[in-house]
Amino acid sequence: MVRLENVGFSYPLKGGSLPVLSGITARLERGAITAIVGRSGCGKTSLLRIIAGLSAPTSGKLDVDGKSGGAIREKTSIIFQDFGLLPWASVQANAELGLRVRKVRASECRARVDPILAELGLRQFAKIYPARLSGGMRQRVAVARALASDSDLLLLDEPFSSLDAITRESLQETLLEAQRKHGTTIILVTHSIEEAAYLADTVYVLDGKNPSTLSTRFDTGRRAAAPGSLIPRPSSSEAAEPRQRDSHLPDRSPAPATLRYRESEAYFANIAALRALFEGGGRRKESEESAIAEGAMAPARRILPKFFAKLGKIVLAAFILTLFWGAISSILKRPFLPSPIAAAESFAKKIADGTLFIHIEASLRRIFLALLIAGPPAWALGLLSGRKKSADTLASPMVYLLHPLPKVAFLPLLMLFFGLGDASKVALMGLVIFGQLFVGARDSAKAIPSSLIDTIRSLGANAWQNLGYAILPATVPSLISSLRISLGTAIAVLFLSETFASMDGLGWYIMDSWSRVDYPDMYAAIMALSFVGLALYLALDALEALALRWRETD
Repeated sequence: MVRLENVGFSYPLKGGSLPVLSGITARLERGAITAIVGRSGCGKTSLLRIIAGLSAPTSGKLDVDGKSGGAIREKTSIIFQDFGLLPWASVQANAELGLRVRKVRASECRARVDPILAELGLRQFAKIYPARLSGGMRQRVAVARALASDSDLLLLDEPFSSLDAITRESLQETLLEAQRKHGTTIILVTHSIEEAAYLADTVYVLDGKNPSTLSTRFDTGRRAAAPGSLIPRPSSSEAAEPRQRDSHLPDRSPAPATLRYRESEAYFANIAALRALFEGGGRRKESEESAIAEGAMAPARRILPKFFAKLGKIVLAAFILTLFWGAISSILKRPFLPSPIAAAESFAKKIADGTLFIHIEASLRRIFLALLIAGPPAWALGLLSGRKKSADTLASPMVYLLHPLPKVAFLPLLMLFFGLGDASKVALMGLVIFGQLFVGARDSAKAIPSSLIDTIRSLGANAWQNLGYAILPATVPSLISSLRISLGTAIAVLFLSETFASMDGLGWYIMDSWSRVDYPDMYAAIMALSFVGLALYLALDALEALALRWRETD
């Protein structure tokens, strides 16, 4: 399945390179499990990435399924230590990812994935997001994705290293059972000699030198030997007179063949031989899983109650603020601070005659125009800068130069360019929004885990699919946070810009009421502006609750 001939690999450094692998020669058979054992940092993951086609060897020759170069193949899947699941995709969607990349129809995707999910005990969790799964269940989802993709080559990068012993053994059994059923060729890199001896048919050891080389091939004989023959047979007397078992002890027979192999002399002999070569060179309880399944849609059901709980807190805060306002007004007894009742009466009157709606519409129009004009290009340029070093080199210095400057200072200049109407006000808010969205997109794009991108690439995704499945969803949380900050700043800038050469808008109306010494009217306009900002924030909160429900962990 895989042939490596004198393969070498080095990491490029300034002024030179760092050799990692040298003279790697091996034959990895089809339908077998091959383990590559080595200490941390010896180059195991680098070798796996070369086989997957995610990195190119600096020397030597590599053939995968008769094709040279280790190019990314449709029937190759790789599972990293963090399993490479898309956090924003359900169990079902993650398992279907390889098929979706190949543009398989949705009905066929479901028909192929559902039996595999059932086989791995995941069918009842199909609508759950990875954040609500245990490490073992995430591992099973990654295996389901590989099997559903009809992968004939599965690459595992220390997939069990972060799991507890019980979960690790359970998943090892699941992997062996799936491999026997589907005949998948598996290459496993691990630092555990016991794991290699138990799972693999063939083991190689990376010596951990700089650069590392492979040991000679070690055959465990696990697949060739009949599991039952590895257990010492009972004598004739023992067979005639079976042992008496205490009634309170659990019946441990018959044990599965795989478990018998783990307890056999051959298994321990392999461990001893591998350790000499190396030195020389939990599944959740069923009730717990059921609780997760029952709560699969809980985040969606809790969105509305959480919204009303937040709204109730806001109303309570507004009530306390109104009481404080009324107390200060009654103590000072000044015309510029009317009572909340007088302001509320003015607000109701202006709402009834439509005056405030006219100015609310004008302000919202300017805000949304600024978002529409400045938002998409800022986000696109930020994503490009975050993923492409050349774009970051060109765009970031200019944005960072202008971003800290107070945007209000540009208002006179913008009025000269765009006139005294809406265009200059929209342009001013656009400057604020552009800088904040660019920085948010750039930083979030840089923070995307490389294993997530490599997982999509290993499934054969092109650049546009990589963007749609990984980059855009990964940056949505940052987009919402940046929008929240940008809206707050934009409303403040809007108020100031509407005081210049305007005849509508809440900013203009507040200052007009002030100049007419109509203080109840002024406070009514301030209340309207507060309600506009609150409505926008609540809308963003609702969007966040819906779009990011995959982050819910309880």
